[in-house]
Amino acid sequence: MNGQIKKNGFELNTRPVSLLQGVVNLGAEVQAGKDVSILFDGGAGTSTFDQSTLSTFMIGARRYFTSENSRLRRELLKQAPFRPLEGLYITARHRSRFYTDNGLGASGYGANTNVMIGKKVMLDEMSIASEVGAGRQTIFGETFVLPTFSFTVGYRLK
Repeated sequence: MNGQIKKNGFELNTRPVSLLQGVVNLGAEVQAGKDVSILFDGGAGTSTFDQSTLSTFMIGARRYFTSENSRLRRELLKQAPFRPLEGLYITARHRSRFYTDNGLGASGYGANTNVMIGKKVMLDEMSIASEVGAGRQTIFGETFVLPTFSFTVGYRLK
């Protein structure tokens, strides 16, 4: 990299699948190092599936693995400006959810802690990221190990 990153990257994003489920959300990815970023995400809404209301918060870390010698990296270096946070990555994250079941009047806490592998592509300042993995998921006191996925669309601020 040799000094090519002049400042930390900052990207705002949202999760379209959550928006379709009735949960409005906004997140950020902040570059913390050459190939590492910190993730934040928050949201709230009423589920279109069961009419429960929820609020959610997520924090995580991501490590990118695009080799400096790879063909993709060489092609990216030809483009200006250089965009370091894209390509193949691994994410570790924890999400907390606070539920109120409007039909039953019950409330509860749910969480998932997971590890996922994914890929991000940049189209000018717009990012599209998709990842899959597995994690420990708890909802209304029941805990399971389940597959998980995430799809985000973002905008990189300059």
